Amino acid sequence: MPESDWDADIRAVFPDWQTDAATERWPAIRESLSVGQTVTGKVVSRAPFGVWLDIDVNQPALLLVVNMDGADNRRITFDDYPEIGSELTTRINALGDTGEIGLTQQNPDRMIEGEEVK
Repeated sequence: MPESDWDADIRAVFPDWQTDAATERWPAIRESLSVGQTVTGKVVSRAPFGVWLDIDVNQPALLLVVNMDGADNRRITFDDYPEIGSELTTRINALGDTGEIGLTQQNPDRMIEGEEVK
């Protein structure tokens, strides 16, 4: 899928994604989230490296292929990605400085505040 296709899918849901307006509201959004928090959202875009979800915070969240359920046991191909509109439950594993929300489905029951419990 060309970059413009997945970018357009994201912008259809988040029209001001990566704009100054989105950057300005990011600190308040980030304050409402925490690493390790369980979130549910719908897939809004599929890219070669993962899927973008709408987790109802006015900012897209990224689930990378390596963090998808089963990725530690098998190779996940684009055909295996969740379809647009699919609802997924994930955990936040990263919050960036400029609007990035990273998600994971890996070992969610063993994650507490982003640290794996042994």
